[in-house]
Amino acid sequence: MKTALAACLLALAPASRAALDARAVFDGSRAAPGAARPGLSGEAPPLGALTEVPPDLAAAKAAWGTQAMLDRLAATPSGAGVRFAVVGDGEPGRFPWQRVFAPRDGFKSLLRLLQPRGPELVMQLGDFVSKGVAKNYRAYLSLLVAEAKVPLFHIQGNHDRSAPNGEADKDLYRAVFGDGDYAFDRGGWRFVAFDSADYSVTEAQLDWLDAALDTDRPALLFLHIPPVYLKGLIKSVVPEEDDKMMSGYFEGGSARFREILARRRPKRVYMGHIHAFGTAELDGVRYVLTAGGGSPLYPLPPGYPSYRRTHYLWVEAGAGGSLTETVHELGGRAFPVRW
Repeated sequence: MKTALAACLLALAPASRAALDARAVFDGSRAAPGAARPGLSGEAPPLGALTEVPPDLAAAKAAWGTQAMLDRLAATPSGAGVRFAVVGDGEPGRFPWQRVFAPRDGFKSLLRLLQPRGPELVMQLGDFVSKGVAKNYRAYLSLLVAEAKVPLFHIQGNHDRSAPNGEADKDLYRAVFGDGDYAFDRGGWRFVAFDSADYSVTEAQLDWLDAALDTDRPALLFLHIPPVYLKGLIKSVVPEEDDKMMSGYFEGGSARFREILARRRPKRVYMGHIHAFGTAELDGVRYVLTAGGGSPLYPLPPGYPSYRRTHYLWVEAGAGGSLTETVHELGGRAFPVRW
């Protein structure tokens, strides 16, 4: 049924991308960015200032917040190196027509595939709900209770806010998970989560990022919306599909962001938001776009993707800074990331 409906939509699709600008209705990349509210201590309004936080969601932080995940990690041995998974955007689509192009229960299926491999942790790159409202957060937390067996860390995505595009607040995310910017060490590596969900980042955030990357450990950076200077540089494993990748980048603060990364040289930068897989290398820094964690894949009709498939990324970060990455597709295919 789903395949037939997809075929009907493809048949009805206009002949050109200009006629069907999916960006305007799909990920909000052309919407005006919301006010910057970075979630740094002392800068964001008090919880509940814009969105009322139900008591049950506030209570969930004790089990699923960032600090709870750190406590779980601390309770397990840590050797030299770390094995982990990165899963990109998991929400199934805001509108019914979008969900035609997403796998049923894609994020849940990926969790079931990757967890038996024995990761120490999972990094989820944001957009775990289609819109940051209480009922969606409850449904997602129910999925975590049923399926998440290892510590699972979240990055703030634009859909996880009170509205995916334009003016929005992050009260539910902050209530359940905590600040969007945080860092921790594991297996000799520095993990840094950075909130770019407002399509811009602040000077205070960038000050924090510069300090977080000031370490003798090899560093890994995780964020949702990629910086605008990567537009046109992210390459698919199928070169002829590069020009079909959707837009959707953060602009405000991107120049200083690039300068910090060029100077601090994190070992890898993992990004979501653009529902595809691709890589880029700039200023000696390697970037990986991995946002096929259960969301509809880009491009939408016309040109529905012949290759991009739902996937997660398996990462083995070894002692001394060695790093290997393998893409695992929902259908069972796997291939290494080559540079």
